[in-house]
Amino acid sequence: MKLQYIETIVAIAKAGSIRAAAQQLNKAQPTLTKALSLAEEELGVQLFRRTARGVVPTEEAEALLNRFVAIQSDLERLDEEVDQLRGGQAGSVNVCVSPLAAVKVMPRAISMFRRSFPFVQVKLSSGLFPNALKPISDGSVDIVLGPKPPEAMCRNLVVEPLMDLPIVVITAADSPLRNAKSLAELTDCEWIMIGTLGGPGDIFRQPFLDNHLTPPKSVTTSESYFGAMSLVAELGAVCTFPKRLMSSVQGGWDVVQIPIQEEFQSQHFCLVTRAGHPLTTAAQHMENCIRKTVIAIEKAEIE
Repeated sequence: MKLQYIETIVAIAKAGSIRAAAQQLNKAQPTLTKALSLAEEELGVQLFRRTARGVVPTEEAEALLNRFVAIQSDLERLDEEVDQLRGGQAGSVNVCVSPLAAVKVMPRAISMFRRSFPFVQVKLSSGLFPNALKPISDGSVDIVLGPKPPEAMCRNLVVEPLMDLPIVVITAADSPLRNAKSLAELTDCEWIMIGTLGGPGDIFRQPFLDNHLTPPKSVTTSESYFGAMSLVAELGAVCTFPKRLMSSVQGGWDVVQIPIQEEFQSQHFCLVTRAGHPLTTAAQHMENCIRKTVIAIEKAEIE
């Protein structure tokens, strides 16, 4: 299939209409319509169906889009890699980060990275699995930094553990729950879960089951780290949280660790990349800067 067809299909899918895609690609609308028709003829399937608001991908197109986006990303990375091997500073490094990575790791890693690549763009996005895994699978993100995904989600990924993340339970400093000694005292309170169902924040249920307790039913989900902290501080709700981040959040929010006797299983903070797709020279250097930063963080905590 011609690369022009792939570019056309991806642009139409993202824009939601042929006209909008033509404007984004700076091409005439009939040119895209013809390219789409030829692509559909070559594949033997209809890729889009018309709606009142434009076009939407068919099931066949949905099945192919991730592969098309990945091909397009690989070609863009190839151009960047050639330039970087020649000593150029073209391209970007895209990193999807968890709250801990954003606060503790990336500031120092970026500072280190800039010594060698002062002009390569660094693009940070926030996310936790499972949502963070789609952009790395289609190549729009180079690196994901955060808790280790379950094994079932790690197909076609390279997962490198960097450090352990002890998990604690927190609440507002003036909450009546601040002195709770066991999970049994926290079954009927409001829990805040950072992320989505099935993500790392969902771990709070298992310790209740392990201790023959009913998991909390009153749960508010927040995909925003800042939103979750505000809810904990203002509502006196409770939330699982990486212990390594406590010193960072206590300056902005009046929260404390609840001294419960039960322990939550530590998570693994990992560097995740796409298997079988080598990173550009710049992205590889960012990987090394991240590794060095984590080593420095752990060394400082020991000292």
